[in-house]
Order: sequence, then structure tokens, then C-alpha cells
Amino acid sequence: MADSNPQLKALATAISRAGAEALGTLLDRAVRVGEPLASASSESIRLEADRVAATAEVPALAAPLVVRFSKGDLARCVDLMVGGTGEPQDEIPAMQLSIVAETAGQLASAMAATLAEEVGLTAEGTKAGVVEDAGALPAPPFVSFAVPLEIEGILSGSFSIDVPALLANRVTEQATSRFHAQASPEVRERARAPVHAKPAEFAPMAPTAPLMPSPGSANLDLVHDIPLQISAVLGQARMPLREVVSLTPGSVFELEKSNAEPIDLYVNNILIARGEVVVVDDKFAVKISELNPGDRA
Repeated sequence: MADSNPQLKALATAISRAGAEALGTLLDRAVRVGEPLASASSESIRLEADRVAATAEVPALAAPLVVRFSKGDLARCVDLMVGGTGEPQDEIPAMQLSIVAETAGQLASAMAATLAEEVGLTAEGTKAGVVEDAGALPAPPFVSFAVPLEIEGILSGSFSIDVPALLANRVTEQATSRFHAQASPEVRERARAPVHAKPAEFAPMAPTAPLMPSPGSANLDLVHDIPLQISAVLGQARMPLREVVSLTPGSVFELEKSNAEPIDLYVNNILIARGEVVVVDDKFAVKISELNPGDRA
């Protein structure tokens, strides 16, 4: 069923190339994608520990687009962005995981925006982010595309594009409508006519040598501008519901930490540091005392 929709497959090709272009800009090196391989699925998407799933929603479309990446592949990309070698890592640091999530969201956003533009709709208001709860994913069925991915000199892998049935119907109908609105009567008539195919003949050609970027030329400015939400957590407490609903102005409850213990710093809900509360120009501030405490067991 998925292979019988050439319009949707053509759109998947276009948006996967948009994702590759966005990733190539971040890495400042060549990124290529292969032909998307389509399949139909009536099952819900399951979140997996080794993959990161991002959704991107365009108001002009009917449902969100889901894109799933290998967490390890994106971590290697992020390592390159911050000046590393891009080698595989046994454990991914907490800060790097946070940038992996932001990168996945950016790539999904670029692909969803391209999808809207390809069918003649506005991409204004596109929102994207990583999904941590499977209940927040759109409902099945899906048309899924496995897309081969190659990053020059780094890795060969793949990522997945999941198109909910509602979104698939919306974009194919919009693409058909746009075609009929823009094409001349002669072009529309040719589109309905049967196609007579014959074997292709190619002249011999030599492959073009790829242009390799100079070492260390990754565009760090792009990743440096990724916004991250930082939260300073003074402490936590567990209370029964009856006590929570009885809270009033002036109520006092104890946290699990003493006043001598450091507070936790989270970036996008990932623990990245601890520190002490200080005051700077009449405003609370945090003085870092420990980095990456979550990396240790």
C-alpha cells in the first residue's frame, strides 16, 4: 500500500533531502540520503532506548510528522559540532544528550516545513521537539520510510520518517490539487496517458571526486546558538494529596535536602551540574561546584 502512493514517496524523498541539508549545514560536511523504503504499519510507535524520536507539527497540516534517529549517530554528529572526532562513544555525556535532542528537533522541523512547502502550504508556526512519552505520539496507522544516511567520513546509517495516515491523505490530496491548479490542460492530459517505458542507455562516465572539507572546519556557531532551558532545583518533597490540597499562603513544607547540600542544575530535564546558591546584584545566581554528576553510576 505504501509503495502504491508515488506522490507520498516523492514527498518523503524531498523532506529526507531537506533533513540531510540541515544536518550537513550543522556539520559543515557532505551528508547524503538514499531512496526511502516505504512500509505500512498499523502498530503504535514504540520509544527505544537507543533511538530518539522527534515530532514536528505544522499548523497548516493535519497531523504531526514523526522522525526517529539513532541516538548514537546523532551523538557522533554532536561530538563533531563541538570539536571532537566523531568517534562512537560507550557513554554519551548528559550535556551532549541534551544537544542530541535539540538537533533531532531541528532536523524534524526542517523536514516538516519542507513537507508543507512542497504541497503549497505555509510552514509558518512549525513546532518540533523530542518525545519522551509514547502517549504523545500520533495514533496509527502510519506509512513509514526507512532512509539510508551517509555522512562523509563518519558513518553510514539510517533514520525513519513516520507519516500518520491522516497526514498522508492530507499531503497527497493537497499535492494533487496543486498539480491540477498549476498544470496546463495538455500537461494534465499527458499525466493521465499510459507511460511506455524502455530500457535506459547511459554513456560511460567517471565518478566525480568528492570535495572534502578541511579538518576542524565544523561550523560551531550554529550549534552554539541552540537555545537550552536551564532549571535550578533547590530540592524535592513527597506529599500525600490531602496535604497538597490543604496548602495555603504561609504554609511551610520541608525538602529532602539540607541547606548545606548543593542544588541540581538541569538542561532540558537532564542533570548536568550541581552548585551553590549565591546573590549577584540582588538576584539569585548559581556558582557551579560539580559538572556532569549524572555521568557517574
